[in-house]
Amino acid sequence: MAKVGIKQLAEELDVDFSTVSRALRNDPRVKPETTEKVQKLAIERGYRPNSAARALRGGRTGRVAVLLSPPQQRFASPVFLELLSTLDGYLRKERMSLAVFAARDWEEEVEVVRSVVDDRMADAIILGRTRLADERIRYLLDSEVPFVSFGRSPWPDEHSWVEIDYVEAGRISVSALSQNQPETLSIVSASEGLRFADNFVKGAQDEAIVRGLQNITVTRVEMSENQGERLANEILSEANRSAFACIQDSLAFGFYRSAARQNRKIGEEIALFGGQDFPGAEHTAPPLSTFSTQDQEVANLLSQVMLHRLGTDGKATPQHHTISPQPLLRASHFLK
Repeated sequence: MAKVGIKQLAEELDVDFSTVSRALRNDPRVKPETTEKVQKLAIERGYRPNSAARALRGGRTGRVAVLLSPPQQRFASPVFLELLSTLDGYLRKERMSLAVFAARDWEEEVEVVRSVVDDRMADAIILGRTRLADERIRYLLDSEVPFVSFGRSPWPDEHSWVEIDYVEAGRISVSALSQNQPETLSIVSASEGLRFADNFVKGAQDEAIVRGLQNITVTRVEMSENQGERLANEILSEANRSAFACIQDSLAFGFYRSAARQNRKIGEEIALFGGQDFPGAEHTAPPLSTFSTQDQEVANLLSQVMLHRLGTDGKATPQHHTISPQPLLRASHFLK
């Protein structure tokens, strides 16, 4: 017989996952009649709580979980590797350990968070890539589990967060590209609904208006070299004195591959700006202009805020930090 979990109980009763989890623990915040219904159904369906979780109720695991948001093939952004390395160092000094979780898509990401909390696989969680409607954060706020998000949420005053100012990143990109008054500007960002991606588009569009640029388009794609190359294959053949502001260097690398095949010259007839200063960006031909996301500073702040939350059982006043990206002007953003 397939194991019945909290998710199945919640769906059958048409109540929130967190309500079922609390009812199974006899949490006084749940109405007595609801608790009775939940526990009765749990018995009928043969629900059995995780034995390790039972042993940990009221105790500490000594672990902090980091949830890597999809897609993370090959750890797409260097900031996540920096975070894992830095946080591990901080935790080992406290005789704690790091647990890394990943998900293939958004729905699975929500389930991973719920599993970590319900089965007590960690004492606290660090989340990445916040969204305009972020079910993970709402669930964690309801569960009262200490957490820190990489990026602010729709409830920025209720929890701790560290974020990169992607509005400023968009402005940096377009400011550099506007120097040569390109005939067209393409803003290439990640999926709509991701806060950092939406902020990048806003900053880029605002700066384009200030600079008097015309013919502005916005394209949303997955942040990868393949998607950058696919997009470039479609638009570079007809591009003339065109500028491209990419939210991530991986997309810009795809532009280099496509341009080489089409015998188009970046830094002369095509202006290109990347983002996040990936390893190797300074070694492209021409060197890629980009912005630094200050990965070490971000990793240190996330680690320090996380330890502060743990030291107060998540009850300290939430801390908020915004990191300003820094321009790295090389040679790819020019037009001749």
